[in-house]
Amino acid sequence: MNLALAAAGLAQAAAPGSSLHQYELGEANRAPSNQVVHYVKSNLDGSKRTVLSLFFPAPLAVEVLKVEADGRYLALVQTRLDPQTLSESWMRSYNGLERAEGKGQLQMALSAEPGQARLVAEVAGTLMPVSASHLPAHLYNFDLSGLNLTLPLLKNPRADFTVGIVDPDFNFLRTRFKPNAGVLEGGFVDKGQARFRYLRDEALDDVPTHRFEVGGPAFGGVKGTLWVNAKDRLIERFEHALPDNPDWKNFKLSRLSSRTMDKAGWEAFKAATVQRAAQLLETD
Repeated sequence: MNLALAAAGLAQAAAPGSSLHQYELGEANRAPSNQVVHYVKSNLDGSKRTVLSLFFPAPLAVEVLKVEADGRYLALVQTRLDPQTLSESWMRSYNGLERAEGKGQLQMALSAEPGQARLVAEVAGTLMPVSASHLPAHLYNFDLSGLNLTLPLLKNPRADFTVGIVDPDFNFLRTRFKPNAGVLEGGFVDKGQARFRYLRDEALDDVPTHRFEVGGPAFGGVKGTLWVNAKDRLIERFEHALPDNPDWKNFKLSRLSSRTMDKAGWEAFKAATVQRAAQLLETD
């Protein structure tokens, strides 16, 4: 990806706001590693279920295997966070794993220079830059997987905190996107701050959690709820009226299970999931 090309001729963005002082930046080893956590993504009423398996191969890195249509369709997203900004700085998104022996087709690539708030997404040869107005910044459309990596690094797990949100503009992409169009502004946008206000400790299905109210400009003032597992400090559940993808009506993320897993175990899990998907498609 040509980041210099994406930056050429564009106005210098204002310095972003920051909440990085709330995180233990030098303690990345507190982030999850060699662990897999399974979630169900759905509408608030439980419809349109997708299983998300998050594998943390190392601190500040995550691979997400998405399984849709009862295991028939697969996608994979690989992401690393910048240790200086705790924001997604490298991402590769693949779909169609069920038809390509697990390799998939590259759908989107995202990169950022170290320590910078400016991201560049590349889709079908078109570069779409966006500058986050607040750090750390995460993609809501990434099902809050980037946020999940950083929650264990918060100095105070019961304090209010703020992050920035950047996301695709799906209406723009549907109506104005063109492949191989050079640099195209507007495909990815800064949504502003997402604010998490600590409410109380509570048991969620017998799991001790920290409960937060979710709001702020990034959500247009619409309120939602985040429950953070009090033990490992990863997301236990998230509910919001605003979907992170137009294919859903709203957004619910519910944790199913988690366990220790190394890279070899993850690769075996992915291969078995791909094989099952291919077999299901053959029988359709």
